[in-house]
Amino acid sequence: MTAFIIRTLASLIAIISMAANATAERVEATYNFIWNGFVVFTAEAVLEQSSASYAINMNVRTRGVMRLFNRGEGDLSAVGTIGPDGQIVARHYVSKGRWSGDDYRKELFFDETGKFIRWERDWPDEWLEDYERAAVPEIMQYGPDGLSFLMLLLTESPPAATRVFDGDHVMEIRLACARGSELKDSRHSPIKGAATKCQFESETVAGELIETEEQQQKRLKEEEKARKKAERYARRHQGEDEDAEEDEAGIPIWLQQIEELGYTLPVRASFKSDWGTIRMYLKELKTSDGVHLKP
Repeated sequence: MTAFIIRTLASLIAIISMAANATAERVEATYNFIWNGFVVFTAEAVLEQSSASYAINMNVRTRGVMRLFNRGEGDLSAVGTIGPDGQIVARHYVSKGRWSGDDYRKELFFDETGKFIRWERDWPDEWLEDYERAAVPEIMQYGPDGLSFLMLLLTESPPAATRVFDGDHVMEIRLACARGSELKDSRHSPIKGAATKCQFESETVAGELIETEEQQQKRLKEEEKARKKAERYARRHQGEDEDAEEDEAGIPIWLQQIEELGYTLPVRASFKSDWGTIRMYLKELKTSDGVHLKP
């Protein structure tokens, strides 16, 4: 798995895990990820919750030009409990799929307090060789996992900073929001108009990646090769990035109140990759009430 795919998938999970203030028992959202005018990823997320528990499932798959570089599909799921005070406790997380011809699976188990108990990981040997990390202190081995992070954002006052544990590293996720943004028309999504713009940041605080100089050079070489290949493809096919003027550093995310449904959802996002800027668009929404939002 290339560094590009790892970072893209990590950002993908964090971004889609932001369906805030949902009121229906079941929400289904489809997002497309666009690079240079081409769809390169599609993600379908489903959230089901009650007053005492939650279940989240997500399917991520490569599309179009991305399949020329990395054919892949991944399924992620998380379940947990919701305490009387609204406390979110992760209990079980699974990530499995197939990328570039390699099958993989990772499963995490947490106790009733959300403390990590054990994991089961079945990864190709090549991935394990390129993925050595420093040990995570036991005191930091607690949920939420990347998908259960969603439930923290369903509260009326989501935390400005949250630490997420995925079995071998801890990431701190920070979110700062301000109203007053305006989304223009886009052929990629039915959403436009007034929105709240948030700046998403993440930082590894434990379990840092350990690379030898040789591994680092190998990674940089692969990233540069992928970038040049993507640039050649873009020139030949004359792709068009209609939102290029919005390009900026970091990961900006736009949320919008969808009045007819009663939701505030992430509707667009933008983040950097080895290929350049990739943009996320909400394509379709369905709730347990049977209401749809689609182009």
